[in-house]
Amino acid sequence: MSSTIMKRWGLVLSSAVILIAVVGAIWFQVRYHTAPVQTVGLTTFSDAAYQEDPETRSAVFANYPHRSLIIEQTRDTHFHFRIEPASEQATAIELIGVDLAHLVAAVPPWVKTDPDLTKIGLIDREWNRQQVRFDRSSSQVHVREGGDGFEQRALSRIDLARNCLNAGLWELLLFTNENGEDRVYEHLWFTFPLGLYKGLFERVNGLSYWSYWWSLEHWVDPSGTPIRLDRVRTVEREWSIQPTVRWDEPVAVRGEQVHKRKNILTPVASTYRDWYRGPVQFSSFIPPGRYSRAHARDTQLHYLAELAGATVRQVKLNGGSQSLFEIELEFRSHLTGEATRLILGGLDGTAIPVASPEHYDRGWQVPLGIGNPSFFESYEHVVKEPPAERTFYGFHLDSQNRWLDHHAIGVDGPVLHWDADDPTLLHLYLLSYERHTLLNHFILVIPNDHERS
Repeated sequence: MSSTIMKRWGLVLSSAVILIAVVGAIWFQVRYHTAPVQTVGLTTFSDAAYQEDPETRSAVFANYPHRSLIIEQTRDTHFHFRIEPASEQATAIELIGVDLAHLVAAVPPWVKTDPDLTKIGLIDREWNRQQVRFDRSSSQVHVREGGDGFEQRALSRIDLARNCLNAGLWELLLFTNENGEDRVYEHLWFTFPLGLYKGLFERVNGLSYWSYWWSLEHWVDPSGTPIRLDRVRTVEREWSIQPTVRWDEPVAVRGEQVHKRKNILTPVASTYRDWYRGPVQFSSFIPPGRYSRAHARDTQLHYLAELAGATVRQVKLNGGSQSLFEIELEFRSHLTGEATRLILGGLDGTAIPVASPEHYDRGWQVPLGIGNPSFFESYEHVVKEPPAERTFYGFHLDSQNRWLDHHAIGVDGPVLHWDADDPTLLHLYLLSYERHTLLNHFILVIPNDHERS
């Protein structure tokens, strides 16, 4: 090959490398833009396009559309959201001074000394829904003048949700009250600017976003990560218990489970035992944050088919002074014989509600993870009890204390409540993937002198 041709090929390759570098730099700048004021597009789905939607929709759904969202970082972790109208009937609606330190994926300080716990905590926080309610009376909610006056009169609340998918996939839900209940009149999906999210993450966690960005943005499964429980808590004492398992009890259905029943793709179980007699599939939750019956979600509920034992422990978080308690349920797969353990710890007995099993939905619900908030909370509650200060931890572990992806198994987390008639009884239910249904009902005898002191 002549030197002239080689020079030409060298020039072409050099130009290609430069072009790739330029395109990459432009992509990076656009994707991680850090301007304090940014306008993002909004996505909506019609009734016909989203028949799987479990939300109860208002009679005026889609009559008051909004076209874009202006997000402004006002100071440190505080943000202003302005939803711009897309018709003459609608008006601008604002959320003012929202502290997103309580919504960004974060872990409590007491786990940051362990890189594996930090990774699991951050990923499980990102993979679990957090929907925060702002009632109309909230000082954060402002409805501008304009439109036909409906939104000034009838807006009852706004929910801001960081959904359980990749970083940046968020939602806004606008509600009006009809027949005594809040119903959605507009559901909006948007991408929170990742440059601003990165800054939030680093300010709140004191960690580099680039150490975790790929896992947070691309759903990288960390199964097999070792969980060293001795780096989470110190055991003060423990005792074995024999829970009552309500295998043959009819599957309870209230609240969220009523609306999500249509997204169970296999025959709906009559009793809890029925969930373990064959394959179970649910509608998947897919980007930008919606259920899809066309994308069947397989489960591995066989891991939970047989209860092999249970232990209750009195524990203290490492670095903490409060005595809390931990529940361990030991399971065995009826298909493979594998042993696994479900750990639910950092529990404060005084904070668990009292209810009857008929009203299990009044119990405390929380996703597995570390320091996670509940799925649905008011903004006032989130500010009063910041997730980074919460003590709960929950893991599904194999026999070698390695983390199992509970989403793949088909479990989101527990529901807990004390019995309304017997203060020594704790009711524990397992929520399925995406909380479509309850998977089981356990009753644990926990004496008052241990757990409510």
